[in-house]
Amino acid sequence: MPGPLDGVRVIEIAEGVAGPYTAMSLGDAGADVIKIEQPSGDRSRGWSPQTSAGASVTFQSLNRSKRGVVLDWSSGDDIETARRLLASADVAVVDKYALPARLNWDAIGNAGLVYCALSGFGPHGPWRNRPESELAAQLASEATASLGWLGEEPVRHGADIGSMYAANYAIQAICAALYARDDSDPSAPTGGQRIDVSLFGSLLAMRSTLWVALSNPDEWWGFHLDSYVKPPDHGYQCRDLPIYFSVARVDVDRFDALLDELGMEWARELPAEELQRLRTDGAGGTGRYAHELKKYWERGFANHDAAEVIEIVERYGCWAFPMHDYERLTEDPQVAAVAAVLAVEQSDGTMLRQVAPPWDFEGTPVEVNRSAPQLGEHQSEVLNELNA
Repeated sequence: MPGPLDGVRVIEIAEGVAGPYTAMSLGDAGADVIKIEQPSGDRSRGWSPQTSAGASVTFQSLNRSKRGVVLDWSSGDDIETARRLLASADVAVVDKYALPARLNWDAIGNAGLVYCALSGFGPHGPWRNRPESELAAQLASEATASLGWLGEEPVRHGADIGSMYAANYAIQAICAALYARDDSDPSAPTGGQRIDVSLFGSLLAMRSTLWVALSNPDEWWGFHLDSYVKPPDHGYQCRDLPIYFSVARVDVDRFDALLDELGMEWARELPAEELQRLRTDGAGGTGRYAHELKKYWERGFANHDAAEVIEIVERYGCWAFPMHDYERLTEDPQVAAVAAVLAVEQSDGTMLRQVAPPWDFEGTPVEVNRSAPQLGEHQSEVLNELNA
């Protein structure tokens, strides 16, 4: 069955993470995505780790659901071919402002084109020509300020969050622009438009709740300020592994019974102020004094496995979840239940495990069945279609 974006043609001229993930997601939803690469290929083709066949796992995971062609910007004929492809498209995903002038938004001659340009810092201002850089965008946007230990230098996010946030905002913007185009007055001279999305702006948007709290604090505590003043939360260690735990919704009248079931009768002998804090908000990310009282909970949890603690505390209205590492996460039945991991056959016949699209369309389901293209793999096919 065709996906929800069946019939939409997307031309991608992008490298790295943000642009390729944007176009791949549109392809996962059923769009026909054609990726244009220079003869040297997307730079992520050289990123490690590599498969035994010499293919970058990162590139493979960002470029499924696409067809590929190679065009050389030093060739006027190839630039014209790219312009014709863009003129035939519904969507362009572009991440380089150094494109030839004939490939700029206002020179393509496609009034219905939704042209999404991704960049590091946006098309305006003193930083507009600075190169796209994940780490630079993280640092410049203050996205690392809430990580690490108090008094020490911040650390970067392990994932490319700026690129992934930008990609997800780009996907939303593209779908909104397609909706606006298709819902517009048929007599209107144009239904397409240019969209600009930056890593920097996307990271600012993702930190907006923290910034509002910083700008309007009645007092210096609360979930959206704590990350600046509390140590990192590594969970509550049980006998076997750590869990996330919160007493935010516990029935206070049954609190003593909870302590008894956890073998924490000794906690009732704590100083009155400490015990009151333990009863009310003494655990979890929203607890004002959670970092001070963690030692008491971990003393009780040390006598139980995580699964047992989770079962007990949830009966009393608490929240509790396992804190996974990679191995535990991939083996968790919840991951299998939501089909979060899929295996995609590669061009060499091997299977590559990848993260599945995070959505599921009931009425227009899509199967991801195309691996990342080898360099220029679909050249003749795409050019023959263009010239037909």
